[in-house]
Amino acid sequence: MLPESSIAHYRITGKLGEGGMGVVYRATDSKLNRDVAIKVLPAALADDPDRMARFEREARLLASLDHPNIGAIYGLEHHHAGWALVLALIEGPTLAERIAAGPIPLEEAVPIARQLAEALEYAHERGIVHRDLKPANIKITPEGVVKVLDFGLARALIGDGAAASASGHPTISPTLSMRATHAGVILGTAAYMAPEQAKGKGVDRRADIWAFGVVLFEMLTGRTPFAGDTAVEMLASAIKEEPPLERLAAATPRAVRGLIERCLNKDPRQRLQAIGEARILLSGALEGEAAAKPAGRKSARLGWGVAAMLALALAALAWRHFREPAPAPAVVRFQIPLPHNVALAGSLRLSPDGRRLAFWVNTGQSEIWMRSLDTLEAHPVPDSDGASDVFWSPDSRWIAFATAGTLKKMEASGGPSQTVCELPGGFLGGAWAPDGTIIFGALGSPLMRVAESGGVAVPLTASAALHHGASSSPSFLPDGRHFVYQYCSPDCGIYLRSLDGKAEQDQKLVTASARSFGARDTATAYAATADAGLGYVLFERDGALMALPFDARRMEPAGAAVMVAPGIGTAHRSYSASATGVLAFLSGSFTGADTRLLWFDRAGKEVGQVGPPAPWANVQLSPDGKLLVADRSGNTGYDHLWVGNPARGVFSRLNPGDITDYAAAIAPDGRVAFTYTPGSVAGDIYVKPASGVGAPEPLVKSATMKHPNYWSLDGRYLIYDDHTAQKQDLWIVPMAGDRKPIPFLVTPADETSAEFSPDTRWIVYSSDESGTREVYVQGFVPDHIPAAGIGKWRISTDGGDKPRWRRDGKEIYYIANDGKMMAVPVKSTATTFEPGVAVALFETHAKGWLPFDVAPDGRFLINTVATEGANSPPITVVVNWWRGLKQ
Repeated sequence: MLPESSIAHYRITGKLGEGGMGVVYRATDSKLNRDVAIKVLPAALADDPDRMARFEREARLLASLDHPNIGAIYGLEHHHAGWALVLALIEGPTLAERIAAGPIPLEEAVPIARQLAEALEYAHERGIVHRDLKPANIKITPEGVVKVLDFGLARALIGDGAAASASGHPTISPTLSMRATHAGVILGTAAYMAPEQAKGKGVDRRADIWAFGVVLFEMLTGRTPFAGDTAVEMLASAIKEEPPLERLAAATPRAVRGLIERCLNKDPRQRLQAIGEARILLSGALEGEAAAKPAGRKSARLGWGVAAMLALALAALAWRHFREPAPAPAVVRFQIPLPHNVALAGSLRLSPDGRRLAFWVNTGQSEIWMRSLDTLEAHPVPDSDGASDVFWSPDSRWIAFATAGTLKKMEASGGPSQTVCELPGGFLGGAWAPDGTIIFGALGSPLMRVAESGGVAVPLTASAALHHGASSSPSFLPDGRHFVYQYCSPDCGIYLRSLDGKAEQDQKLVTASARSFGARDTATAYAATADAGLGYVLFERDGALMALPFDARRMEPAGAAVMVAPGIGTAHRSYSASATGVLAFLSGSFTGADTRLLWFDRAGKEVGQVGPPAPWANVQLSPDGKLLVADRSGNTGYDHLWVGNPARGVFSRLNPGDITDYAAAIAPDGRVAFTYTPGSVAGDIYVKPASGVGAPEPLVKSATMKHPNYWSLDGRYLIYDDHTAQKQDLWIVPMAGDRKPIPFLVTPADETSAEFSPDTRWIVYSSDESGTREVYVQGFVPDHIPAAGIGKWRISTDGGDKPRWRRDGKEIYYIANDGKMMAVPVKSTATTFEPGVAVALFETHAKGWLPFDVAPDGRFLINTVATEGANSPPITVVVNWWRGLKQ
């Protein structure tokens, strides 16, 4: 383009440069009367609609970057020859031009590198990787401000562009590329490409960290670390040779030398994992580095006697100063209040880089919220409705969570969720390895593994013995292969194993737990310290957060466990530690947000309350409405059943002691069936009078987890769900004869929340067979074995769960995905069934697996999350937490 040419309202005034990703011109914006830079993109881009569409999407994302160390993108314009990017015009030399004048002094190079790290950190937090970081893409303004250019353009422009010539100079070779749809895409300039990038493997922000290390090395030495006369030779050098750290000046601080060495580790898993760590290190790199400056002419005039005395005094001062140990980083504590009217449901997780906190809340429906520790506000994560539990990818870019019988992932910076795999049972915590392996625990299953890209989850352990225990809350050690987790069979302990271990003997006990399986909230976490070989295994014991010193090189404890904090919250996974020394935990004796048992009429008007606010969960009324059984979490972390009189609001425990009992179903004669865990990993079903008199009587015992759903009104049958490798199935126990369970629904889908119709001829339940949880009805013929369902009708129209019958059998109620109470009229005879159209009654804020029941008079008793004035205790955050431990 010639001077005085125009693109839209931009008048070209001169050429600034040319590279592998286009020609850059200086131009004047006639509308805003400012100078800008115009990058005219390769003509091949305009000739490829697919590439152009991709580029436009990427350009919009890149234009959202707003950071003082990143060159801004103003717009995208079309002209007769193709497309052009409108960029901020940045005056000053490139870093390549500055390095061409010779090595950069340490006191000048460190501030440049620190600003560069700040730019990369900002972009990485938003899921954007540069992929072509090099001195030619870094400008330094006359004021000394670093500006990174061409952020993400390498990805935006990937296609069939010209590959670098093997004869071209590798430090200024154009971007190397191959078609993105082919395996083995190479992007970046040869001298700055990470080994995995040079091999054509997938790259992430660790490729930028490698390039950052190369740039820092080059600033300090004047040369790139890997030699070669051509791009091919330089790529081979980066892959095979170790970085020549001996080229660094002897006065280079150990911290800077170590940073370069970590950035240039050829194994991405062992490389520096977050550029924010480089920023922190560089911020203090020059502190304490007393650089000796050569004497000027005036100092040369000092007498030799004065100079000698000064030298002796300085030597004595230095000897005394450098004998003193460097002050340890301070332990910093602060608290994060939760947003008003948000109830924390549990499972808080810090990102590995310690910068963000994700947590599971209940605002009428469960979802994931997130907060950056350097901001004042938390916000809900879009597309996380119905989520329970959450964990992070090792690069802090992704989160994963369980919802509706599936494990999903999404970018933490935002975007649609992606299904990773189906879950075989209730989710019991997960962990994400650097190699992309995800492991997780599930009710009724051993530890499972699945690739981060998705697929079918398979058992991690081949031992049949390990299948019968309950494995939960895995946490990886720094090597990315070994992990700690909780295993109960029936007593609980913290165990160590690796991704390669298959047999029972591959499991190693780290420490025993004082809890039985009933304390399903005793999560496990591994926390690293500044010493790469020493860390701590975190676990909860008797309401206190404990830290067990652990040697990650010897794979064994390195001392006795010490208390980190007393009286922590006992919500499931109520603490988390990052790889950067940040710890977060729930403060106080928090057991989950209190809820209220409220009465509502058909219009949704609140007409009463039963008992005090408490951490209630599932509720069920007796057939005559005079008895209520509800789950309630205790201060010790166990779930217990409480029996009450709805009219009086007075409750008492069904079973004494600390053994977990929950999920009750009430028989017409006042007996209560419930899940009980005395000496059993899997919850078995027991029966006991509601009065609490006598010992529980076993009804159904097996190796799997089971929950009573409902007792038929004639007292002849109990229906329950059974957690198997196929999720949950529905079984029926005849109360006469040998009481041997018979199958009702045993399918690959997840069926639960079942209830008999008042005449015992129909069973309503929820299932995810369609991919979305819906409510269905099937017929049931008493005395028919097997109890196969007869006919099948879908009741819900757009997702639904937690169904209940009206006491006269003329309506079915359920809770829709948006939290509304729905009513469906039904007509039935002994042999026919006809559902009507679903009608929304009112909005609920229900919490629990079976959070509501319907009284004989038509009122709804709902376990309700407080939507006004609900405030959970704050989250305590401790920076450098392990330095404050009392050994």
